[in-house]
Amino acid sequence: MKPLLRASAFLAPTLLFAGYACAQNPASASSVVPSSQLETQNSKLETSSIPTPLIPPANFTITEFGAIPDGTTVNTAAIQKTIAACAAAGGGTVIVPAGKFLTGPITLASSLNFHLAENATLLFINDPATFPKTNGGGRAQNCISVNNGHDIEISGPGVIDGQGAPWWKAFRAHDPSLPHRPNLVSISNCTTVLIHETTFRNSPQFHLVPQRCTNVTIRDLSISAPPDSPNTDAMDPSGWHFLITNVTTDIGDDNVAIKAGGRPGDRPSCQDFTITNCTMLHGHGLSIGSETSGGLDGLYVSNCTFNGTTSGIRLKSNRTAGGLIKNLHYSNLTMTNVEHPIYITSYYPTDPKTPSDIPPTLADPTPIAGPIWRDMFFSNITITNCPSAGTLCGLPEIPIGNLTFDNVHITANTGMTIYLADNVTFTNSTITAQEGPPLLLYKATVTGLAGSPAPLGAKSAN
Repeated sequence: MKPLLRASAFLAPTLLFAGYACAQNPASASSVVPSSQLETQNSKLETSSIPTPLIPPANFTITEFGAIPDGTTVNTAAIQKTIAACAAAGGGTVIVPAGKFLTGPITLASSLNFHLAENATLLFINDPATFPKTNGGGRAQNCISVNNGHDIEISGPGVIDGQGAPWWKAFRAHDPSLPHRPNLVSISNCTTVLIHETTFRNSPQFHLVPQRCTNVTIRDLSISAPPDSPNTDAMDPSGWHFLITNVTTDIGDDNVAIKAGGRPGDRPSCQDFTITNCTMLHGHGLSIGSETSGGLDGLYVSNCTFNGTTSGIRLKSNRTAGGLIKNLHYSNLTMTNVEHPIYITSYYPTDPKTPSDIPPTLADPTPIAGPIWRDMFFSNITITNCPSAGTLCGLPEIPIGNLTFDNVHITANTGMTIYLADNVTFTNSTITAQEGPPLLLYKATVTGLAGSPAPLGAKSAN
């Protein structure tokens, strides 16, 4: 199991800003981690191993069970029969050979590799009216699903195509008969998962959802949908011990959205995520949230490229969501033509436009409801040709805390806006704004960026 690296332990609660009511702050300053150490941590994580599935050697080809590769015959029964035979034999590989196979929803099994051969395409029925439903018809079944399983593999080099266009059209038209749209691949409460070398495209809704899973490797994928396709997230992972590497995403919503919802219990609902060597094109960036109630501890992002995404690093939640999000490491990233390269908000989906728009402090938040953003490290990042350098926006009762920017260089039309944040440190870093100051501050403690103005009401120590 991959080791979890932790940032410095949190300290005692501190008193918040003058003029605001008192509230407990669960964390304060932690030590600065130099960029060389961040790179070492990421390198260790990238080369460490997560268990991969143990798949028996038997093979089962869907055409041997009656599947017809003509693109029009519905092969749901034949494919499901193949999966059942594989499961009855104790597991193995279910092979989708070359050809176009139309199908409805299918369910996988444990100890099974669902393999799409070269030039194989799995097409899902694209008629929302006839697509199988669950929950009394209120929700469409997910295209590929597996629950409470173990040793699950999906492999390429073929294509899984959700044929989502009719679903998107009905959704945009607010068609009242449209059920909740299906995800392309949904894997829930499973252990030891490997998804690799496959092309996912045109999901009716989210493409890949490994939910509450443990020991997951996702690598060498291409995930795509039109930029205007609604809610077509590439990946919405949650759980423990994830490696996501060498994935290209070009879609209509979040490129990656870590869903840290639920209740943390004796551990956070998301823990120990490594994301490396990924390319993000159209989409809403690498997100955490908006679900944060269960917490996230340990995210390591390195060697990724963002080009044309609406956001780059995106942390989004709201005052009622709760959750402790900490120990986030971002290094060796490049961003260009990104609308919001670094975006952290506790007011999602509507941000305050000015300090006067910020709601007043909760007098005695018991328990604290809003998200707690803590201990974030940004190293060796280059951001160019962006409208804004970024936005960081905390809560009056829970400021964002302990952010370190080391060797981060940003060129943008306007500077970075920081509201309600403690212990933001820049070292060897620059923000070059074409218009206005490099930093716009309100009740934010920022050090290390020489010559930055501090508007009325800000705390600064340059």
